[in-house]
Amino acid sequence: MEFRLLGAVSVATEVGVLPLGPAKRRSLLAALLLRPNHPVPVDRLTAALWDHEPPLRSRGVIQGHVSRLRVLLATADAEMFGVELLTQGTAYVLRMPESLLDAHRFEELVTLARGQRAPADAVAMYQEALSLWQGPALTGAYPSQPLQAAAQALEELRLASVESLAGAWSRMGEHARAAAVLRAEAGAHPLRESLSAALMRALQRAGRRTEALDWFHRTRRLLADELGVDPGKELADAYAMALRGTDESEQEDGGRDAGRGPVGARAAVTVTSPAPSPAAV
Repeated sequence: MEFRLLGAVSVATEVGVLPLGPAKRRSLLAALLLRPNHPVPVDRLTAALWDHEPPLRSRGVIQGHVSRLRVLLATADAEMFGVELLTQGTAYVLRMPESLLDAHRFEELVTLARGQRAPADAVAMYQEALSLWQGPALTGAYPSQPLQAAAQALEELRLASVESLAGAWSRMGEHARAAAVLRAEAGAHPLRESLSAALMRALQRAGRRTEALDWFHRTRRLLADELGVDPGKELADAYAMALRGTDESEQEDGGRDAGRGPVGARAAVTVTSPAPSPAAV
């Protein structure tokens, strides 16, 4: 059994993916999976399912979705895997081995990768971690503000891991591979300066100075047009390196990677509940 947040919110079993049903039910499951083995109060679940004032019978709707999830888990023999959806007062808790959750395994692999001395070992672990992603996080859930914030936090962890993977390739002298890893992400996230700077360094080290300079000018124009800002220090330093046509110490990537510290994904993606409006009190 596998619970998935890194792509469509889903539960995979030996006989196929469970039919979770509507977006609200997927959202409820996502909110519980973002805090596995911790009670999630009803007000947090309500915030995850409704952006504005919830319907009068919101608690009954949540209870109905919980009941349906319990039935689905029972049909998949979830208890055999140590999975149980429990009620604790005015909260619900999904008891489960966290190894069954793709987001937990992703975080664990990235943390291990960051501790590797050999770049080849780091590359293998980063690749395994990133292979767990099957699309944008929390796909299919209701796009409430708390769940969107959680999805964005997971995406930030993914992008940071891509940058770290490229840094590990560079420490192996595989600058073309580092550039290939970074180019797709830099194209998809053109305003993320750290990605563009890393791509420029990889291109420069791969002997593709003109491409590095072109990428800088492209990014500079986008920053000016979209945000009205100039390139930051990291991007400016990568540009200066490309202008000089000289390499900086490749140990820089390793130092940056090692200094990130633990990922802390679960803390970053906790679903929080906004303060209740006077009408809701």
